[in-house]
Amino acid sequence: MKRLIVLFSIFSFSAFAQAPAALITDFKTMLPKYGISPVAEQTFCYNQMGTVEGYQVDKLQRIASVTKLLSTFAASENLDLNKRFETKLYISGDKLHIAGSSDPYFEEEKILLLMMALNDLGYKSFSSVTFDKDFLFTDVALQSHEDITPAHTRLRLATYFNAKNVKFIRSKWLMAHEFAKEENVDFDKTITPSINAKTVSLSAVNPLVGLAPTVYTHKSKPLHSILKSMNVMSKNLVAQNVYLEAGRVKSFETLMSEAGIERKSFQIYNGSGLPVKTTNTRKDNLASCRTVIKVISLLSESVKKHGLNLSDVVAVNGGEDLGSFRERFLKFPETHEAVISKTGTLMHSSTLAGVLLIEGQVPFAVLNHTTNVSNAKKFQDSFVSRIFHHLGEPTPMDYSKISIFPWDGTSDILELSN
Repeated sequence: MKRLIVLFSIFSFSAFAQAPAALITDFKTMLPKYGISPVAEQTFCYNQMGTVEGYQVDKLQRIASVTKLLSTFAASENLDLNKRFETKLYISGDKLHIAGSSDPYFEEEKILLLMMALNDLGYKSFSSVTFDKDFLFTDVALQSHEDITPAHTRLRLATYFNAKNVKFIRSKWLMAHEFAKEENVDFDKTITPSINAKTVSLSAVNPLVGLAPTVYTHKSKPLHSILKSMNVMSKNLVAQNVYLEAGRVKSFETLMSEAGIERKSFQIYNGSGLPVKTTNTRKDNLASCRTVIKVISLLSESVKKHGLNLSDVVAVNGGEDLGSFRERFLKFPETHEAVISKTGTLMHSSTLAGVLLIEGQVPFAVLNHTTNVSNAKKFQDSFVSRIFHHLGEPTPMDYSKISIFPWDGTSDILELSN
């Protein structure tokens, strides 16, 4: 019996030893078939048995929106993932003041919902609307990194709080309704919200203090729900806000150092993964494949202290979650609900990183440097299938869709404060 056990152990070790070599061969062979070159600019890695395996695992690569996994880790380590951000609206006569709470997810859906709630309360117009520095709003999809300033917030708020922009508001409202319906949230799309403000401005103090204002509070969904939205929809500004908020507690560099991750293995300039551009320069977030999967492993453990699983904050493939996964792995149904990961796409980069469910979690990453990003995605889907082939059968999780719309559709958007 002992001899059989020894023989089995030798066979198992031999089979495992052959897997990395076979995967590297597959990787190098498949890349040219998908028009991705040069091979020397591509990397992949995984960690199934406590050792990082792969191809060029320590090469610094652009990681694009895979950066958001790093931001999620920073948030999980430094912040309370069950926290709800409370934005307060003070109203006195025909004046409104918005006191922010650094809510990281304030995009057009949230503004439109607040406008609808104000309309339901009987408010249609204000002579003045003010807001403080802790309230940042945008509806702009950025192509490169940009800090959202109070000046930007004022311009965008003035656009929404203008009854003359009814066609613009209507188009945004219908888009918000489609998003909500996809996430099993329903509201009346026939009535377009409308708020008109004569002036919109930043105020260092609440100008309505002392005027006995009526106060309403908007409570965000828990931070972990915001992170899920951020990762599923790859929301760049949410990711940057989360990264900054976490950094106020402990810098990202300090966090990585404490985790034993060498500084030379990453260069992170922001929390979203968007390039930082000036007239003559461009800086991209870089990291080695080894570092990416190390952070993924740390994140998977970190969220447990909040009573959460990785799938509560990161997208699960298989068609339930919105975002890029809706169009991924369609030819590989055996992988559905067996991959929890984040995609990333830039002009010269296509990335995929997360965990593969193979009798547990196997962290992995595929980091492609190429302008052929559409074929890179197809390659990644096919290569992930090969990883399963070599390392073990997919073990799909029993995943129930988590709504990523910023309102649950049941609670009041605004609550009267005491």
